[in-house]
Amino acid sequence: MQPKVSYEDQSDDITVVRVESAGHWEPELREVLLRLTEGGRLLFVVDLSVLDDIDSTGLGVLVGGLKRVHFKGGTLALVIPSERVRAIFAKTRLAKLFRIHEDVSSAVTTLAADYTKEGIEQRRAAIAERAARKRQPLEKGVIVSGEYTYEHLSEDITLVSVLSKDLDAEISVYTAPALRKVLADLVNQGRHFLVVDLTFVDFIDSTGLGVLVGCLKRLRPHDGAIAVVVPALRMEKAFRITGLSSVFPKFDTVDSAVEFLGRQVPRAHV
Repeated sequence: MQPKVSYEDQSDDITVVRVESAGHWEPELREVLLRLTEGGRLLFVVDLSVLDDIDSTGLGVLVGGLKRVHFKGGTLALVIPSERVRAIFAKTRLAKLFRIHEDVSSAVTTLAADYTKEGIEQRRAAIAERAARKRQPLEKGVIVSGEYTYEHLSEDITLVSVLSKDLDAEISVYTAPALRKVLADLVNQGRHFLVVDLTFVDFIDSTGLGVLVGCLKRLRPHDGAIAVVVPALRMEKAFRITGLSSVFPKFDTVDSAVEFLGRQVPRAHV
């Protein structure tokens, strides 16, 4: 039986994986990506040129492959010439998550330029450092809720932080509901002054921003407030282009956000 997925190494670092047939290719692609990643291959170009459609199963395989390789310090780019398939990625907002190219040559060239060996090693080191911090015992008072933690810093102020295995965490349509629940629970508990730490978040979509806006609306009847920590320029831009920079006070560090609430919000005390 002819394989539905093939692959070849284009260089010392980049592997091109091709979907050869449009029928029931998802399990084989999952197995190939898993095997190659476990074997130390970290940079992938997945060629989907043969496809003129893709469903949630295929999207799930690709997202899983990206997260797996991100965790090890690499990335996964896609080749999608089909306008219909590109439209599906745009509609599901996955176009913001993946690098999408018209052909294999441009994808390989871009990866080779952006992911040098030194860059991969630096990324691995950063992930290892973060994993080491996560293995350390949480400080007294820090409570874990799914992919988030929260800590009552004072009688009034609570810090909510992202707790993710990935270096590039995201708050999107897939992950935002968990954050919504954490924030809603805190408001219901009477915690009306929140610092949301997005230091390790690399991407937030309209759903994630909507969660923050919704929480702010919940807090207003209680004269509450939210401050956000967004040191990354890409994240700061997301707030600026949506006009939310004038709604949420933004800071580079947790300390400055906490200090702001303590000084500027009359009912909040550090």
